[in-house]
Amino acid sequence: MALFAKTAAVLTLACSALSGTAFADTYHHIDQLAVTVERQARQLEREMSAYRFSPEYGHLLADSRRLSRVAAHLHEVAHDRGCLAHLEADVRQLEWSFQHLESTLEHVEENRFYGHCRLSGSTLHVRRLMHSVELNIHHLRDDIRSLSRIQHHSEHRNAVRPFGRVDTRFYQPLPTSRSRGITIGGGSSRFTIRF
Repeated sequence: MALFAKTAAVLTLACSALSGTAFADTYHHIDQLAVTVERQARQLEREMSAYRFSPEYGHLLADSRRLSRVAAHLHEVAHDRGCLAHLEADVRQLEWSFQHLESTLEHVEENRFYGHCRLSGSTLHVRRLMHSVELNIHHLRDDIRSLSRIQHHSEHRNAVRPFGRVDTRFYQPLPTSRSRGITIGGGSSRFTIRF
């Protein structure tokens, strides 16, 4: 039984090390995506000049600047590996800012269609950039959810247990007719450690 407890402790440490790496990699990826969205938002701000003859031009500039500020803040929090709740709030604000900008652009395009305003040149590049920003925001949201799952799993695994007891719900001893060892998991995610 002592060997069983030692093996369980070694496996717990190994899993902790792996989840720490996943945690750091996910934060780094969120940081990189936030930098990309921030850069794209600044580019959108410059591209708003195509709408300068529209009555909503000032509104579009303000919306694109807000998007850029929120992305910069998200980048700062992710870079410093800040609070997960703060990242979640920032990505919600980023989504809201993007949707508001998208709605304003749709309104301008509708006005253009009915001849209420004119735009200088093609706005296809703005639509492509908006699509790219949207994909990156969705990717950010998914990564933050993943980070939340990693953190939740890590907290659950590291919960304090009474001294001298091992949580054996997921460990199954091997039959004694073969060599000694333990089997962890079940189905396709099952592995055996023999000793």
